Amino acid sequence: MAKNNCLAVNISRGNPLPVYIRFNSKGGEIVKKILLVGIVTALLMGIVSLAWASELQLQDEVKVWRWDDETGGWLLEPTGAKNAKARAWHQGVVQSGYCNKETWTIDVATHASVAQWIKWNLSAQGWYFRVRKPGIYIANCIGATIKSNADVIVTFSGFDDLKNADGEAIETWYAFGQSYPNGLTWYPAKELDQETLRVPYCTHSTHLWIKINVREDAGDGYPKTRACEYQDDAQIKLTVTVYKPWLDAGGLGIFAEGN
Repeated sequence: MAKNNCLAVNISRGNPLPVYIRFNSKGGEIVKKILLVGIVTALLMGIVSLAWASELQLQDEVKVWRWDDETGGWLLEPTGAKNAKARAWHQGVVQSGYCNKETWTIDVATHASVAQWIKWNLSAQGWYFRVRKPGIYIANCIGATIKSNADVIVTFSGFDDLKNADGEAIETWYAFGQSYPNGLTWYPAKELDQETLRVPYCTHSTHLWIKINVREDAGDGYPKTRACEYQDDAQIKLTVTVYKPWLDAGGLGIFAEGN
């Protein structure tokens, strides 16, 4: 069921412009190191060879057309628009010549600066439990997919035990994985905010699971589960790892003024 075209998801603690996913529960490391030996030198050489092209002075902006699969034709992107999918400029100076020399060498330099994008999907916003009797319960998973052209940082905020209006809690856990439901690693909800996931470049799919303990008697620091309503509202944040300087400073991902 997993769509993983490249590397596995890395789980690490770290510092994560963001996309927010509001997450609602109502009523209820894998670390893969890649040694880059020899490639560093090649990358540095590539950067040096491209540097001269990127330093050329930009001329006027030119029209850009985008192929549209739905219409089967070319669509004109709005020139100068902040929300254009792509824009282009001519660069460098006018070149010309006129004489009887045997060979002319004419420089042609083309550069593309590609921003990072994130395409994501969460199959639901949370769970709604209706519980008749005490017990430990796991609800079927919510599907999650992240697709991007660079690594994505996933962080969490506001995750906690489900609580009633008086602050009494139902012990709550979350887990990530494909297993059903054995073999999962469960994170206490109140500790999930401390976790950081680094999702590598490509497409990755997983499932998010929830477990709650509705208690018949008090124990482990939790009270006997009172008959009432319990709630927790939280957020998942997806953060790009490559944000181009020609995009807006506010993190909206549109062209900045003057670009």
